[in-house]
This record gives sequence, C-alpha cells and structure tokens, in this order.
Amino acid sequence: MTDRTGRRGLERVATCLWLRIAASDTTGGQDLDAGNRRLGADQGFSLIEVIVSLAIVSLVSLAGFTLVDTLAGLQSRIGSRYDRLQDLQVILSDLTDDFAQADPASLTLDTGALTILTQVCGARKPLTLAMEDGALRRKPDDCLNGATSFFPVSDVRFTVIDSGMTEWTRWPSDDALQPRAVRIEMRMPDQPGALTGTVQGLFELPDAFAP
Repeated sequence: MTDRTGRRGLERVATCLWLRIAASDTTGGQDLDAGNRRLGADQGFSLIEVIVSLAIVSLVSLAGFTLVDTLAGLQSRIGSRYDRLQDLQVILSDLTDDFAQADPASLTLDTGALTILTQVCGARKPLTLAMEDGALRRKPDDCLNGATSFFPVSDVRFTVIDSGMTEWTRWPSDDALQPRAVRIEMRMPDQPGALTGTVQGLFELPDAFAP
C-alpha cells in the first residue's frame, strides 16, 4: 500500500515537471521568433527604398548642376555687357572732348566718313570718324596711340546740324548755315552679350575756333 502510494506521488511530480518544461519551451520559442523579426527589421533598407533614395539624390544633383550652369551663363552675359558699356563710355567721352575743341570750319562729311580738325595727341590734327570692319573707328592722323574704337556695330550714321536746325548728311553745303552740332547714331547688332538697339550721341560744336 505504501509502495503504491509512493509511486503515484512520483508520477504526479513527474507530470508536473513535464508540463512546466513544455510551457517553458513554448514561451521561449515565441520570444525567439519575435527577436528574429526585430533583428530582421533592424538589418537595413529594402531594395526599393535604396532605388527611390538614389533617384531622389540624382534629381537634386541634376537640378543643382543646371542652376549653377544657368547662373554662370548669366554672369558671363552681364560681364560682357558691362565691358561694352565701359567701351561706349570711353569713346563717347573722347568724342565730346574732340568736338568741344574742334574747328567747325574744318568739318567735312562725305561717304560715311567725318573729318574735323581738333586737339588730339597733344597737337591740332585732323580726326577721322568712320565705320570699318563692324566698328566705329576714331583715328587721329599720325597718332596710332590716340586711336579708339567701339564694336560691334552694324551701322553708323553721321548728321551735321546747322544753326537753322537743318540736318545734313553731307558737308559742307552751299545752302547750309554754320554747323552747330554733330549727331552720331550707332546701331547695335543682335548678338549674345552685346548691347542692342541704337545708341545716339549729340555733340555740340564751339561757336568760334581758338587756334
């Protein structure tokens, strides 16, 4: 009787131990699967995510390069126009001085070239203005260092205005009065970086020439 009771007690203890081990194995497997899922999620990006990221980076880089190229081209055009404006300012200033010191009686205008006696290169010399090779040339006689030019131009027109406000494209003329001013019109070509339109300068002549 005692042995039978002891065996039953041992069987109950063994059954309890087996149930505890089984429950422990089940819980441990679930924890392991959850850990594996977390590990897989933390390993990195998927292929689709990498492709999308590369595409976005490529588009941003392309937009940046395009913007830099556009700004560089704009800066070049602005710089070229600024240089042309400086050249125009120089020759207009020279012409203002030339006509202010000129002898009106010496003025001649024929076949698109204007010549006048004025103070240039430290002496009184004939000065010729004409369009040559797409540029307005200002050429003092026997003084290459005093020559200046402005380019590019597509056309240059000279007009002499007398004291009666009559305009002449040839000078002298028997019917004309005393010359009072010279107008110079320069038409600019349609070129990238060049000035456009027409530039006009009106230069007053002195009433009398002081030799």
